[in-house]
Amino acid sequence: MADITARRTHTMGLDEAKKTAQKLAEKLEKDFQLDSEWIGNQLRFTRSGVKGALDVTDKDVSIEISLGFMLKAFKGKIQSEIDQNLAKLFS
Repeated sequence: MADITARRTHTMGLDEAKKTAQKLAEKLEKDFQLDSEWIGNQLRFTRSGVKGALDVTDKDVSIEISLGFMLKAFKGKIQSEIDQNLAKLFS
């Protein structure tokens, strides 16, 4: 079960949404040292203590993140960052 979930609707179409999701992935890689890869329309990411996926459709994006024990203490901060980034990128 995911520790963090978020969903955001958009009107940009699938290709543009994937490009935007890639920008988010690059920010997550820089800020949190996450490794990521695309599998179809799903961006999977991982690092020690974190794994998750960002699903992109032509109408919305949704993200699910599972945190390891040590990172659960930062759940609120991580959720806030994710919410802010989704709102900024997919508004």
